[in-house]
Amino acid sequence: MLLKALKTKEIAKLSETLAPKLVEHKLFRFLCPEREEREAFIEAYFNYYIPRWMERGDYLLIDENFDALVVLQSPRSSSHKFSGKGAKKLKKYPNAPAIFFYRGNLAYIVHLIAPRGRRLKVMTIFADKTHSEAALNLVDEAIGLSYQYHFNLMYDTLTRRHIEDMKEKGFVVTYQKMFASTTFVQTLMMLNKEE
Repeated sequence: MLLKALKTKEIAKLSETLAPKLVEHKLFRFLCPEREEREAFIEAYFNYYIPRWMERGDYLLIDENFDALVVLQSPRSSSHKFSGKGAKKLKKYPNAPAIFFYRGNLAYIVHLIAPRGRRLKVMTIFADKTHSEAALNLVDEAIGLSYQYHFNLMYDTLTRRHIEDMKEKGFVVTYQKMFASTTFVQTLMMLNKEE
């Protein structure tokens, strides 16, 4: 289901519901290495970024049980500082600036490998392995949006979990390399549109 607009309390509830399910998500393992702080960090992350994604016109897809969230956002790196509502809670985490490193790195790679001349959204799946089916259903919705609104779609991940599923949906690997100083492999996959 495509999220259109959410009130602050609804965002807080969504963040609170998703956070415990994403403690082992590799992006959050990188952004918040301290396991005991990670759930609260994830909650602060979503409380900060969901309103900004919606304001920017990015697409957010959620399943009916709030088990999986798929975000389609601009690859351009956003601000390199936290400001405004929710900033204080997020920047209290020492590793929070890693968000800017990750987004900047992603923007640079996308600039090098993405085709020119068409809008592009980068898709991130926020779901644990027990909710893969819900996440993949949201990917189908995302693919539909990419055709409806005429943008290219690139999948970004630090896990190998959905790579074969994405290939079956028409995505092709365009970049794959060890990420920074981690043991995670970053993979970017472009939806192969035959138009």
